[in-house]
Amino acid sequence: DMLSVTGRKYLRGPRGTGFLFVKKEVQDQLQVMFMDGFTADLVSETEFKIRKDARRFEVYEKNRALTLGLGKAIEYALAIGVDRIWQRVQYLANLLRDKLSAINGITVHDIGSQKCGIVTFSVDGLDSGILKEKLFQKNINVSVAMAKNTLVYMNKHHLNGILRASVHYYNTEEEIDK
Repeated sequence: DMLSVTGRKYLRGPRGTGFLFVKKEVQDQLQVMFMDGFTADLVSETEFKIRKDARRFEVYEKNRALTLGLGKAIEYALAIGVDRIWQRVQYLANLLRDKLSAINGITVHDIGSQKCGIVTFSVDGLDSGILKEKLFQKNINVSVAMAKNTLVYMNKHHLNGILRASVHYYNTEEEIDK
């Protein structure tokens, strides 16, 4: 019924951008959070009328440069081909999962049947934050998901944090081998 997309991750658009799809049948069940001249029209000095279309969820004041940047990121992705990007990301992420799984003491924590380009893992006996810093010194950028970010999973597996490695179509097999 709804789909929320951030512009900065796999679209590679500017931070703070994104978009929302809401099925027409669901739109009337949602409340407008912010009111301005874009969301509604004044029909008198004391009365306004909220737009009927999905633009009622937008606001007039927004960063036009970021919006243009998101548009360019979408154009760029479409020029490469969304399917080509998806296949490349899947290939590299699966390659990384396989290589990490083959190392004694590393546990890959990805769950679900449909996996994305984010590979989560932990190393037995090592703090994820310290390991992140050691990897950074070797020009390998990862982030740490703390227990508070995925509390149910972390508690179930007795974890304080796990590493997140994100691959994209521009990454190389050589980078995965690092």
